[in-house]
Amino acid sequence: MINDFKAGLKICQAVLVRVQKIGNSSNGGVFARGLLEDNSGRVPFICFEAGLVDKLRDLEGPTAFMVAGSVDINKFASDMSLQVIVQKIDNLLPQDDIRHLLPRGDFNEEEYKRKLSNYIKAVRTPGLRALLENIFSGATYEHFVVNPAGMRLHHAYIGGLLQHSVDVAGIALALAEQIGDMDKDLVIAGALLHDIGKLKEISSNIGFPYTNEGRLLGHISMSVLMVQEVAAKLKIPAVRVEQLQHIILSHHGENEKGSPVACATKEAFIVHYADEIDSIMNQFNTHEGKNPWEFNKMLQRFLLHERL
Repeated sequence: MINDFKAGLKICQAVLVRVQKIGNSSNGGVFARGLLEDNSGRVPFICFEAGLVDKLRDLEGPTAFMVAGSVDINKFASDMSLQVIVQKIDNLLPQDDIRHLLPRGDFNEEEYKRKLSNYIKAVRTPGLRALLENIFSGATYEHFVVNPAGMRLHHAYIGGLLQHSVDVAGIALALAEQIGDMDKDLVIAGALLHDIGKLKEISSNIGFPYTNEGRLLGHISMSVLMVQEVAAKLKIPAVRVEQLQHIILSHHGENEKGSPVACATKEAFIVHYADEIDSIMNQFNTHEGKNPWEFNKMLQRFLLHERL
């Protein structure tokens, strides 16, 4: 496992290879840089073998390989962190065990399934409850409870979408109850459905690659389309559907952050800030180094992962 790597170790194991840069070295050769990952963590790699660099150059996304090489101190880092010098890359065989390549979050999946069910049951508005019951059923439900909520930035692990959606609903509902004068049914529905389009945007396969549909349409628009399709089938009043769709469309908060429209209702603001809080708090679960301070790429700042 990657979290067991130490300087001087020779490795040969199945890992997920994520290429970040391919270029020419100062001596006229070529190199590839990126990350090796499994569900225990990730480590930078560098490869100078021309044939392997060509193989990596053709990758369309994160790919699992059997990788051999040596673990060494990363001379380009200032914190004595490790890197792997890759010397061999082979395709995986059917008998290779790759279960350790699918990251999992530190949460009780069954407990979150119960929370999801309870939130749906708490919705009293018939149309909204029917909409939730319809969407969170069958194959869609089975997909929902295992899909990640992100490729890398937040909740990027099996079941991440379930955990994130349920936690956003919990935070949003607490805010709605504290503030008062809020349509709590709409808040719950918006929170649970705000990222539902990620079922079609992000694959739960190794590396959690984006789908073609996801790259072309994005999860926000696909979430709205999924709600629109089910709402039309159930003949839910248009005004309720529009209010729910507004929450989904505006849950990133501002146009500059990717939302087609900015928040314009109390319920939309509540879900937006609940989503943002939960995404940020999840960053404190991604600490991998020994240094209590770690630079976070999503937030573009150093975060303190231990109390001083």
